[in-house]
Amino acid sequence: MTDPKKTVAVNAAKIGGITAVVPLLFSAIPEPWSTVVASVIIVCGGIAAAVPAPPVGSKWTLPYKLVSLIGINFGWAANHLGARVNASQGAIAPANTSTPKN
Repeated sequence: MTDPKKTVAVNAAKIGGITAVVPLLFSAIPEPWSTVVASVIIVCGGIAAAVPAPPVGSKWTLPYKLVSLIGINFGWAANHLGARVNASQGAIAPANTSTPKN
């Protein structure tokens, strides 16, 4: 089993790294464009969270993955987390569609 104190320290380091790198990256972008870049990330994140993933083999799979990546919607993002939890619980039992006989 993992040590809870070590897990907290690792998560704190990740959060600290992200909060240090993001402003640094945005400071490297010229001023009028940083707002545009931030807006594109926010809009793509919203689209990826609101629109369900297309079925496997669909022509929309690649565009959806691209929008999802631009919107930083990967890893433990809310809609991906829900899919992982549902998948880990096994197949969903089919509904009983038979009608009772009198």
